[in-house]
Amino acid sequence: MAIKLKKNGEFTYASYTGLVSNLEREIADKIYEELKESISSLENNLLKRKLLTQKGRKRDALRVWFEFGNVLNRIAEKYNIIGTQDEEFFWRSIYNHISSIVQKGPMPKRSENWKQNHFRLCALMARKRSWEKVKDVGNWSIWRDIFDNKKILNDERLFNWTVNQIRKLRKKRWGHKKIRLFLYTISQRFKNIETGLLTHNELKVKLRDRKIPKIPKKLKNK
Repeated sequence: MAIKLKKNGEFTYASYTGLVSNLEREIADKIYEELKESISSLENNLLKRKLLTQKGRKRDALRVWFEFGNVLNRIAEKYNIIGTQDEEFFWRSIYNHISSIVQKGPMPKRSENWKQNHFRLCALMARKRSWEKVKDVGNWSIWRDIFDNKKILNDERLFNWTVNQIRKLRKKRWGHKKIRLFLYTISQRFKNIETGLLTHNELKVKLRDRKIPKIPKKLKNK
C-alpha cells in the first residue's frame, strides 16, 4: 500500500517498498481525503462543544486526544493500515491535516519516530477502549507517563496489561506519584528482556509471577 504525504507544498506517495502502483495511488488518495474531512469535522465539533478553543486551549486534553484516537482508529482499521510496513507513513501524514489550532508549528521531533508519534499514541490509547475505561486510568498526565515508558510502549501486549493494572490501582485510590513508581518497577523488571520475542503464554507467565510489582523501598519516600 501507499500513503499520500504533502511536503513543501508538493504531494508524494510514500511506500516501504518505494514502488507505488496506480491502484495504490487511488487508495492513498481516498485515505488522504477521508483524513482531511474527518479531522476537519472533528476539530469543528470540538470547538462547538468548547472542548477546544480557537487559541488552541484544551478544556479536557484527555477527551480531545481520545476523540482524535477514535477517528484515526476508524480510518486505520477501514484500510487495514495497522501492522503494515507502511503504518509509519500514515501517522506522519496526520500532520498534513490538523490545523494550527491543534498543532502549532511543524511536527514535533519526537513524532518523527513513528512509534512515539503523538497521534499514534492517541489511537493506541483509544483502541478497543471506551471513554469510561480511558478515564478510569487517569488524566492526560498519567497517560503521558505511560507513553514515556519505552519498554512498555514497545510491546502492545505489555502496554495493555499495564493500562489494565493501573485501572485497578486507581480504584484503590493510587495517586499519580505511586503510578509513576509502578511504571518504573515494570520497566526495571523487563529491562533486560526482549518481550517481543516472548510468545503470548510466555509473557503471561512472567506477568503472573508478580501481578502488581512492589514499589522499591528506596523510592517509597521520595
